[in-house]
Amino acid sequence: MSLGRQVEEVFTGSRVLSAIPDYTIRQEQIDMANSVSDLVELGGISVLEAGTGVGKSFAYLVPAVLSEQACVISTATLTLQDQLINRDIPTVGRILGEKIDAAVLKGRSNYLCRRKWQQWGTMVAPELLEWAATGDGDISQVEGKLDQDQRRRISADGLDCLAGRCSEMHHCHYYTARNKARKARILVVNHHLLLCGLESGDLIPEAWFLVVDEAHNLDSAASASLGYSISEPLLNNVFDSIILSSISVERKTALLDKTRSLSALVANLVGSAGNEGEVDLNSILPQLADIADYASSFRFEISGEEDLSGASQTLQNLEKSVLALVQIDQRNWCCYTEVSRKHPVLHCVPVHPGALLRETLYSSFPAVLLTSATLAAGTSFTYSDSRLGVPREAERLIFPSPFDYARQSVLVLPEGIGAHNDHQSLAETAWSIAREAAGILGGRTMILFTSYRNMELCCETAEKFPLNGIPLLVQGKMNRSSILEKFRENPRGIILGTASFWEGVDLPGELLQALVIDRIPFPSPGHPLTKARMAALEDQGKSSFTGLMLPEAATRLKQGTGRLIRSGTDIGAVFILDTRLRTAGYASMLLAAMPPFRRETLQGAMRFLKEQGCSS
Repeated sequence: MSLGRQVEEVFTGSRVLSAIPDYTIRQEQIDMANSVSDLVELGGISVLEAGTGVGKSFAYLVPAVLSEQACVISTATLTLQDQLINRDIPTVGRILGEKIDAAVLKGRSNYLCRRKWQQWGTMVAPELLEWAATGDGDISQVEGKLDQDQRRRISADGLDCLAGRCSEMHHCHYYTARNKARKARILVVNHHLLLCGLESGDLIPEAWFLVVDEAHNLDSAASASLGYSISEPLLNNVFDSIILSSISVERKTALLDKTRSLSALVANLVGSAGNEGEVDLNSILPQLADIADYASSFRFEISGEEDLSGASQTLQNLEKSVLALVQIDQRNWCCYTEVSRKHPVLHCVPVHPGALLRETLYSSFPAVLLTSATLAAGTSFTYSDSRLGVPREAERLIFPSPFDYARQSVLVLPEGIGAHNDHQSLAETAWSIAREAAGILGGRTMILFTSYRNMELCCETAEKFPLNGIPLLVQGKMNRSSILEKFRENPRGIILGTASFWEGVDLPGELLQALVIDRIPFPSPGHPLTKARMAALEDQGKSSFTGLMLPEAATRLKQGTGRLIRSGTDIGAVFILDTRLRTAGYASMLLAAMPPFRRETLQGAMRFLKEQGCSS
């Protein structure tokens, strides 16, 4: 029996219903599973967009398991990794009546470093003595017991890892987990590990089938993995090694002075950016040379001292990164600085990582699936193809959401509101609409902003005109995970969020029933990487607006509006406060990219929310 036939029998037979009592047969899921079956049998590359509710993880897991081929699944988020390993894969195992050999490999920093623990662990975190002696080194098990500094000082880190030269190599938690994971039939990793592992050649096992889920994030992961970043915190390992070592006080003082001098060189380098954080690589070549020379001489001075072996390795890796920057082809790379966790960071990344993905990723597996809910801009894959370097011969298909959006939801483009660049008016309108909707719903409302400035203005307006009994959950005042946890426990609130809330937020059922979006989420044209990509398109005689800005906004809008309807029984209203969606020539393309909501007036949408009997 062909793989496709086996797969179809699984989705239409009794086994799936016995494992998932409330399972609903979805033709879109069956169609996607059939496409995946063909891919696994014949090989090649497929780009499959699966709308919310299709059930894409089951659509690729069932063929993967039935094929009996080794499979690597890569995700962008830990949330999806946990869902796959703890829920989806075991469920598929129950459906098929077998125990699936699956493992997840986390990044190195998620494991205890035994060398560091032996050197200074009891000084840094004595409360973990029993756990360190008996556990498998997975730091997530003791996450709440460690502050940021403690975790950094005892966790594994690629910067100071001694690998084969380490005395603890044969007992290393990370390498133990890695070796175990490599033997699994299905290996789950993140995009960064996938790309770094393929580049190093010793992390990702040989496999027939690669699934890249959340593939819309693959290019940003490629930029981070294949690019270079330099900042002062890179030297934290050097400071830690010296401070926590057993060398004399006098030597510690001298070496700490040297580290501070090197840190100052890095700070001057990172602070050399021009307007908008842009950095001309030619102008910083002398500074890069100084850092490389200083790191090299410093490393030579402490070489052979076991207590400082981690510091020596960090200095060697810093030197390698700096020298690599000197040698890159500046025409295809973009250098810029941005502030990350209060520290400026110099980034140097490929302008278009697609070509690198084509060379390192797609050629490494006979069958490759790229999948996500947001890969196409409307019905076109042109933009994602260019970002991800997808070959022309790849198959491209869209499996639409099975939800009845016209019945379940409404879209409002309010009339008579301020222009998109009138930030104060926009903030007042956003709060007015959110306040009214939350009053009807008893909270259950989220406002998505395209900038912190707009969010702060809205927050100020909300404080002037509060909605009694409905608290604000504001990004920046609380972290993302705390906001979502609190909202799930009691949705009687209003979330105010920016970039990280536009995707990966799953609030099904009656949790979220009103969504307000301030503006069309065009990428910032002032960001150096956006400018570099715009310039590259213009140099080719193409329009950067239609080739970059518009499809990026369409993709982001699809992600943002996709936060509302998460199941076939959800209802809700979306309010987008950008007048350009009513007047601009490109509005139809953006509207077509979103789920097919039923258009409604502001008053009609509020009636809709009342008539649906939403909880208050």
